[in-house]
Amino acid sequence: MSAPPPAPAGPADDGSGAPDPRPAGARTRLVAWADRVPTGWFAGILTACFLGVTAAFGGLSAVAAPPLPELRAGETHRNDQFSLTVERAVLIDELSDAGVSVEAGQRVLAVVLTVENEWDRALAASSGPSGREGVIGSVRIDELGDVPADAVARLDDATNSPYLQPGVPAELVLTWAVDADSVSDGEELHVVLRDMSLSTGQLVTYGQWWDSPVAAARLAVDVTDVGTGADASAQDGGDG
Repeated sequence: MSAPPPAPAGPADDGSGAPDPRPAGARTRLVAWADRVPTGWFAGILTACFLGVTAAFGGLSAVAAPPLPELRAGETHRNDQFSLTVERAVLIDELSDAGVSVEAGQRVLAVVLTVENEWDRALAASSGPSGREGVIGSVRIDELGDVPADAVARLDDATNSPYLQPGVPAELVLTWAVDADSVSDGEELHVVLRDMSLSTGQLVTYGQWWDSPVAAARLAVDVTDVGTGADASAQDGGDG
């Protein structure tokens, strides 16, 4: 008696009792394709799907930058380059001795601060054309935007663009020529103090320099209008 012929191959049983509707050849090709695809592709596909769904619901939430430390006038902000202590802000008709000149319809906004060089070599208080170096590059006023001071000078002897020796504090005045009606007596201004990174030259450049300023602290100061022929130091003397 001959054995019965083998039963024809049928769909694989997936355990549910229902036959797999896909042809055996299609299943084989799918498995072979999956074996050839690098594992990293699956992560990329999943990431793309996640981003697509996220975009449909308004996108990823931006991470809010932490608020800047708030200082008061007379408090010191210290970094690896400078110690900066903003003392006061004054409005004056002119202050040519400090290296700033005004045109018709302008006055001088002056910020007085004490600066100490924290580095191991002399540093210029002034800046190059970019306005991003020295003490000038370290100070901005929110209400003026990213506008560097027009000049910097010592307050004691009016030396313009002085060099600061390591460890020797100096009282400086930063000056901006501003429209006469842009700042008024008693107005609150917000001074931003910035930290810089030390860069070292390589290949075609050499030496070290401070650049890439980033906002690091902030303080509010009230402007005092000292009128004509007065200066910040004279006002301090009158207060005593």
